[in-house]
Amino acid sequence: MITPITNHFQEDLTDIKFLLRSLKQLSTSTQELQNAAKGLEKYADGVNRLREQWQFKSQPHLEKIQQIIDKLKE
Repeated sequence: MITPITNHFQEDLTDIKFLLRSLKQLSTSTQELQNAAKGLEKYADGVNRLREQWQFKSQPHLEKIQQIIDKLKE
C-alpha cells in the first residue's frame, strides 16, 4: 500500500521539478525577449530619425517636382 503512495509522490515531485525548470526557462526567455524589444525600439527610432532627415532634405525637391507635374497637367 505504501508503494503506490511513494510512486505517486515521486511522480508529483518529478512534475514539480519539471514545472520549476519550465518556469525558469520561461523567465529567461521573457527577459531575452524584453531585451530584444528594447534593441528593436532603438533600431526603429534610428530608422525614423533617418527618414525624417531625408524627408527634411528632400522636401524642397519634392515640392519642385510636384510643381512641374502640376504645370504639365494644365
